[in-house]
Amino acid sequence: MHALRPILIAAAAATIFSICAFWTVRSDPAPLFFKILLKRRRTKCGCTCCGAKHEGERRNGEMGSEAMDVEVKEGGSMMEQLVPEITTHALSYLDYTSLCRLSMTNSAMRRAANDDGAWKALYKKDFTTEQYNVNPRDGWKAYYAATRAVIIVNSEFYNIIRERSLPSMSRFWLNADYVKCVHSSGELFSGYSAVIDSWALAFNWGQGAAGAGQGVGFQLQDVRVRVLSDMAWLTFKAFADVDAGPFHVTNVYEFHNGRWYMVHHHSSPILLDGAPNQFNFLG
Repeated sequence: MHALRPILIAAAAATIFSICAFWTVRSDPAPLFFKILLKRRRTKCGCTCCGAKHEGERRNGEMGSEAMDVEVKEGGSMMEQLVPEITTHALSYLDYTSLCRLSMTNSAMRRAANDDGAWKALYKKDFTTEQYNVNPRDGWKAYYAATRAVIIVNSEFYNIIRERSLPSMSRFWLNADYVKCVHSSGELFSGYSAVIDSWALAFNWGQGAAGAGQGVGFQLQDVRVRVLSDMAWLTFKAFADVDAGPFHVTNVYEFHNGRWYMVHHHSSPILLDGAPNQFNFLG
């Protein structure tokens, strides 16, 4: 079944391309007639229909312009015969995993699946339009992958809080003097040792507050990510599964030795109806 997935993805993509082409023909046939390379394929059968006489007649009879005649590469696939705009539009319906699998089917699919425009559209759909006008140094595919990796790491941070694992939290933070943590209580802790001690206190407090060995879970909404080389930061809203939120949160990460480390965490209660919410130390 796993071996058939790339084939099925390629077939699905080809179907989407065909539908888009059909839709475009119905809505505006003239531009597509000249743009899509499905227009005509020249053969070498040697018959009179392929001769110079008929070739000249066709060129003079079709729209009266030689410039409008579109040449098709011999043996070109459907993918290669679609204009980039239609290809990008079709690929926008695929998700991250499907695009990666599509790139492993053949060379034509790999070129299409690695198209920068397709990854830019996917980034806009999955993350945010706030960075739609930036120009990532390594292209939108790499930028998408980096953003996705940071989001996964950030989710791990809240899994650690739920599990109240101090060893995991100790490994999660960068061991540096400049790291800082501002809990929702408003207290600031600066330096690696002070930050980890604050989480030890928070986990002990949370154990008594949550009770019966249950950790505090969070739901994250409106996540926004910005990645610049070896630094990334996220802003979002965190909703606790206890009566303690929601919170505005800013998390900052640095990339060292092949992984992301947290260097800054700031959580503050969201004001509702002009009054501060109750907060817990785990925010």
